[in-house]
Amino acid sequence: MEPYLIHHLLERAALNYPQKTSVFHGSDTATYLEINRLSNRLAHLLMEKGTKRGDRIIIAMENSIASVVAYYAVLKSGCISIEVPDKSTSSEISYFIKDAEADVCILSRMSSRRLKGNIPASTIIELDHIEKDSLIMTELEGMPDTDPDMPIIDLDLASIIYTSGSTGKPKGVMLTHRNVLSNTSSIVSYLGLGPDDRIMVVLPFYYVYGKSLLNTHFMVGASVVINNRFAFPNSVVEDMYNKRVTGFAGVPSTFAILMNRSIFPKRDITSLRYMTQAGGMMAPALTKRIMEAKPGISLFIMYGATEASPRLTFLPPERLPHKLGSAGIPVPNCEITIRDDTGRMLDTYEIGNICARGSNIMQGYWKDSTETAKSLKPWGLVTGDIGYKDNEGFIYITGRKKEMIKVGGERVSPREIEDALIESSMVHEAAVIGVPDEYLSEVPKAYVVPLNPETFNLDELKGFMKKRLSIHKLPRHWQVLRSLPKKASGKIDKEALRV
Repeated sequence: MEPYLIHHLLERAALNYPQKTSVFHGSDTATYLEINRLSNRLAHLLMEKGTKRGDRIIIAMENSIASVVAYYAVLKSGCISIEVPDKSTSSEISYFIKDAEADVCILSRMSSRRLKGNIPASTIIELDHIEKDSLIMTELEGMPDTDPDMPIIDLDLASIIYTSGSTGKPKGVMLTHRNVLSNTSSIVSYLGLGPDDRIMVVLPFYYVYGKSLLNTHFMVGASVVINNRFAFPNSVVEDMYNKRVTGFAGVPSTFAILMNRSIFPKRDITSLRYMTQAGGMMAPALTKRIMEAKPGISLFIMYGATEASPRLTFLPPERLPHKLGSAGIPVPNCEITIRDDTGRMLDTYEIGNICARGSNIMQGYWKDSTETAKSLKPWGLVTGDIGYKDNEGFIYITGRKKEMIKVGGERVSPREIEDALIESSMVHEAAVIGVPDEYLSEVPKAYVVPLNPETFNLDELKGFMKKRLSIHKLPRHWQVLRSLPKKASGKIDKEALRV
């Protein structure tokens, strides 16, 4: 069976690898057959409760075996999955429900206790963790465990993923089954994934990067290891070792913590063959440190967007030493161009808008034709990032268009300053934003977390930066923090710094 719908990945794996463990979560495990049967039962329950093809269903659950069941069940029922942070407040959940016009919420026991009675959903299904091979939910017991016969095509919407923009309310990115499957296949191809792979998942599944880890590994009959305890990174490292994972995925802050705050650099995990990084460009200095600490492990630097399901480019590990700082080349079945604001294609090394075309590109933003028209042009998705291509076609990202700082008449990239701060070897993490200035309109302000608070000297860091950057790029304001605010995905939350 060749999959053309996302849940076919699970159904095919259940046929080919029925007794194989598909998900590890602490001491709990579930086989492909168990996941498929449980998701079938939940899909039948949803349909019995009156859901119809195209209905939107909210899922607010922490990563777990049950959350995997919920995701595939929603798709099997012909509905659209809207996964949101399990720690969302009642007002946040209410916004998602009202905006998506959703009547059904699937909640974990923890989120249900917080939210039940405080959100405008007519149907709430509480789904708890799997314990001792059974789902703690009596309503499922009488449901059939066979695949539902729901007519769906790959052009139907599979997910609406809400992204927090720089201003206003979150926007709902509309992704079809075809969008997600196309990108899933591309990622499997360049990572060379197979049934023997086992990925450590610390990223939440409601985050499009986290969800890609699930779908890519289910596509090839591989396994996922869930660990929600990255606040204790050493426990994650030990879990990687004990469960013999072959892959690890993270955003830049994830790798900063692994390298600066854990035993990872010194722990020899012989099973680990590759690591992937996305969710913002990682400072080249940190990339170098990872390469030096783990020379035998392939490191894939990647770039993408929720609107791209999510992957747009990857940097082949063998080219990493010679293309440090690059986001790589387009993933299979995706075209990347650099264009000006009118859509004119730019030449090699000319900086402009990074644009993308492919079957992985979203259908638009839910109920927001204005924002859709800004992002989807005849020449493709305008990502909001700016950059250039070198003479070999490798993409380099210079920054987010909205984040560029205008110092007098000069445009300054926050990323260039952040990379220099990390290169100093004095800083664990850094974020730079533009703040108003009476004479120059804007100037850079740097927020830094010292690598070693006891020995950190801000004057020494300023001295390093003066040697590294021209004067108009130097931060005029500094703030030393114990930690930087983060989004639930682990990305640094610059908007929180502007408050």
